[in-house]
Amino acid sequence: MENRIKIGEFIKLTGSTLKTIIYYHKIGLLPEPERSLGGYRLYGPAELNRMRLIKRLKSLGLDLQRIKEIMGDLQNPRTSQEVLLSLRRELLSDMKALEVAKIDILLGEDALLLDEDSFDSPSFQMITEILGEDQIEKYARICPDIYDQHRKLYGILDDFQWGEDYQETFRTLAEYFKAHPDQYQLALDSGARWSRLSQLHEDDPQIEALARESVAFVKSMPQVKELICNHSGMKKPLESLYQEMVASVLSPAQIKYNQLFEKFLSSED
Repeated sequence: MENRIKIGEFIKLTGSTLKTIIYYHKIGLLPEPERSLGGYRLYGPAELNRMRLIKRLKSLGLDLQRIKEIMGDLQNPRTSQEVLLSLRRELLSDMKALEVAKIDILLGEDALLLDEDSFDSPSFQMITEILGEDQIEKYARICPDIYDQHRKLYGILDDFQWGEDYQETFRTLAEYFKAHPDQYQLALDSGARWSRLSQLHEDDPQIEALARESVAFVKSMPQVKELICNHSGMKKPLESLYQEMVASVLSPAQIKYNQLFEKFLSSED
């Protein structure tokens, strides 16, 4: 199974320890995964997402016992509200203002699910600092769907240790577009078209047309083209794991576009 990894790789990817993972299995916080024919534990997207959620709940001040109690019913907004309100009362009594502020953000979400990405990831915060609040607000206004998708994708990237320096790539791209506002506007226009791909069937010819236009746009910016082409990317099986995880964020048409974009960009045409 190319999108499954053994416990050693799972530990590195999640930034955890063998002792912690074994303990989570022991107390039932992390269910035992399927095993290979040789008896090795095999971890995939389900286990990775569960570890993301455990870390998120721990960051809100919940202990392991309370996390275990609520893990099975996180899709119930009322349960989430009860947990957060109870935790807020406890934090207020301890005067933990920063944690209370995080709880208030979650309580203010329209669709309150504790496993949603409600806070900007470090990568997204870095890009915001470079481009500036005005440009990010413009981005959110012109491309609301892709803005939301990128926040989620950056969250998936930042929550695990994929073994590549993608943050430096994000930094360089943000600095480039800050220095070239006209091209940034063109990128936003292209992004708005990309977000509408979610409404198309994956065999729609518009997908290939936009992929070719996007490649032509990137090739018109040699610095950006070199940066993207020289980016090493993830190694297997991590790449397969990542693709399966982002499948819940991107539509089949958008995934098809990404595949065509990479194919056309690497060609000599």
